Amino acid sequence: MGRIIASIFLAAGLACASMHAQSPFFKRTMEVSLAEPVILDIAISRGDVTIGYGRDGEVTIYVSAKDLNGKSVTESFFGSALFIEKYENSISIRDFLTTAADLTRSISYRIDVPFQTQVYSSIFGIGNQKLIGIAGPAKLTSGIGDIEATYVRFAAVEAITGRGNISCSRAAQVKAETGAGNITLMEDGPSKAAVKKGPGRIEVGGAKGSVEGATDVGDLHIKAVPNGNWQLTSIAGNIRVEVPPKAKFRLDASTLGGKIFVEHDAIPKPPDDGVRQLQQEVNGGGKSIQARSNNGNIFIQ
Repeated sequence: MGRIIASIFLAAGLACASMHAQSPFFKRTMEVSLAEPVILDIAISRGDVTIGYGRDGEVTIYVSAKDLNGKSVTESFFGSALFIEKYENSISIRDFLTTAADLTRSISYRIDVPFQTQVYSSIFGIGNQKLIGIAGPAKLTSGIGDIEATYVRFAAVEAITGRGNISCSRAAQVKAETGAGNITLMEDGPSKAAVKKGPGRIEVGGAKGSVEGATDVGDLHIKAVPNGNWQLTSIAGNIRVEVPPKAKFRLDASTLGGKIFVEHDAIPKPPDDGVRQLQQEVNGGGKSIQARSNNGNIFIQ
């Protein structure tokens, strides 16, 4: 297939926008092959991005924007602000908002893709990202903004934001990292999560594989059956581990400035409530649960 470029010369896209005079937006639909995955590559200066399953065999891009007065921009804006390139099953989206930033208050992208799609999306400035219902893999990065990924069933999700919350659920594998913000992981495969510098907590539920979690000053809470090894660390936050009474695991917990509190039916309470080190084979032992905190407490439930 040949190369197709959509930019200021994309007359077809502008014609589509002109059909929606009451609510102008850019729309572009491109056919793609079913024989191989779609590769979607996004690199934009700012804006909110939503990517989700739409229909196999085609990719449809919708873009809307508002001016400084909160009104929808005219169709001519999209011709000067967007650059879209298609080569075989690879599609890239770029913007020119460094020169048009004074014209807009906000800009939003919605991209409908086939299930067999790989996503590489970067927002250099401020913008939220949402991804749902693709095979993956996916890498989503934002300078500042929240990231949400759901139902990425067969490959890894990597979500990185300088400041913002991250939420991933039912993904095959997850790596999540925020400079400051909360991370929530629900029913995911093997996972790594880190709050690097600022405040923020990590919440993990129903983990289906190994878990590595690290916070700076925030708490870390995991509630699941230990199907893989867990490695949990916090500098100044508390760590709370909840596992079923009959779960089999090896516990290795220690804290320098806090205490360890046990409220688990299968673990005898230490003679002194609030010890600083605890190692225990629980229900015969199994996967490893390691918890380390410098100044926080550790709760085993």
